[in-house]
Amino acid sequence: MGAADIVREALESSAVRSQIGQAGKRIFKANLQSPIKDGDGNILSWLWLTAVRLTSQIGPFLKSAGINVSGIWSLFVSTSQFIWNFNWNMTDDEIDQQIANSWNAIGSMLGGTLGNAFGQLVCGVLPSAYIFTFNEALGAHLLADVSEELAEEFIANLSNLIRYTFMSGVQQLLLLSFKNIRKFIKGNSVLIGYLFGDNAQKAVQAWGSANSKPWSFAKAMDDAVEAIPNEFLRNFVEEFLEEAWEGCVEAGYIVANGIDSYLAQQKLAQARTPVLGRQRYVEITPDRSNDRERIVLAGPQESLKPMIVQTLSNYQLIENRDVGSLVGMPADEYMRAKPQTVRIIITFYSVQKPPFISGNGVRLVRATYSVSDLKRSKCTWEDIKLACGGTNGYMWGRYRCTAKLNNGRKLVCMGATPDEAEDRVRALAVLSSAEIVGNPTPSEDRKKDIAGAYIKQPTRLYPAFFTIMNQYKVSGAFGSGIPLSDGIYNRKNDKIYLWTDTEPLGTSERIAELLTRPGAEDP
Repeated sequence: MGAADIVREALESSAVRSQIGQAGKRIFKANLQSPIKDGDGNILSWLWLTAVRLTSQIGPFLKSAGINVSGIWSLFVSTSQFIWNFNWNMTDDEIDQQIANSWNAIGSMLGGTLGNAFGQLVCGVLPSAYIFTFNEALGAHLLADVSEELAEEFIANLSNLIRYTFMSGVQQLLLLSFKNIRKFIKGNSVLIGYLFGDNAQKAVQAWGSANSKPWSFAKAMDDAVEAIPNEFLRNFVEEFLEEAWEGCVEAGYIVANGIDSYLAQQKLAQARTPVLGRQRYVEITPDRSNDRERIVLAGPQESLKPMIVQTLSNYQLIENRDVGSLVGMPADEYMRAKPQTVRIIITFYSVQKPPFISGNGVRLVRATYSVSDLKRSKCTWEDIKLACGGTNGYMWGRYRCTAKLNNGRKLVCMGATPDEAEDRVRALAVLSSAEIVGNPTPSEDRKKDIAGAYIKQPTRLYPAFFTIMNQYKVSGAFGSGIPLSDGIYNRKNDKIYLWTDTEPLGTSERIAELLTRPGAEDP
């Protein structure tokens, strides 16, 4: 069958077309030209829908053109200045000439944008591409530099062109609207004269004539300021109005830039949310027996998971370690005392439970007492806490009590009164195998602050924890020992809580392990 034998009505497209529209005719309507009316027959509904559709179309355009809140504020400022300086007696010919000048400026900017891009392309990209054909390394290097420069120049010029076109369009719209409204008012000058008198009719008819004097809000304001007879007041008003406008513009740009920055941060956070998860806040209680000690972590969900594991690991690593306990001693004790064997270091705080930090304007007080030659029969959790004053601790203050021991060392405690300090010295001395020689000596610490008050004020201290340090002499253990003047010593230490109401689980076993001395020369 040849081409001449094809019947038009037999084509499948014709059959489909006959089933749609009105007798196969498809009718297209422009939404912005459709005079939609409401139930009362007026055109307000059409105006509203038209504004909504225009807004929906302008929105993506502004977004693609890179116009943000700062751009909107810049548009407002330029439009306000245009209206403020606008000559309301401008003739129709002057309006047409100003609109033509705006279009001519757009043509100049468009030519400059395309010309710059053409020059960059012809004199930069094409030579670099030609060099790439016989020297790939050099050509790739040149293409990267030239393409980057071309993109930056073109985007900057295009952005300025779009911004100026948009602002110029707004100003042209205002000019055309003013021209049409004035023409409408002048066309009804007879009605205005009937309502407001002959003078009003003559003023309307003379509005925008060729011999009209220029009039603008700016000119009227300048004339009013210049009419002030007092020079001081005239200068004050002139500077006040000028600086007020400049300050308003600068503050508006600051607010607009701040909004843009905030929106950019929110957009970046939303872009990262699918990868890292939502912002989460986690409260960790590492020790269930102490509700006062809590750790708060914040961050994206996926980032918090390793942070939680690391936080719990660090807590378990250092909770029973006493980093601040040293084996050193005062110089006078070092000269006359015997080598240390087993001793206990007890730490008190003015806070009953961890975390041991200050709060509510109250100063944190910390006291540490060392008892040498620990008596093994008294080395139990109950005996040690009883020697510290029990759960309620004791009153600490500026009175110092010093007791000499028969092993060449001293035991020193501070108390709110001399008797309180001596009672604490005698209670802690029970834990040592050494005995007090003579009577303990009390003294007073009278250090004062700037206000003249004693620095060491009476404060109740509570036992927090104790550390048992077991140092014993071994033979030939250079890899694990500590070289001292008279041999090699091995050292064991651990930290055990005292702030709990009951003995922590496994404390007896830990104390027994600390008191052992494997490999010691003097078991």
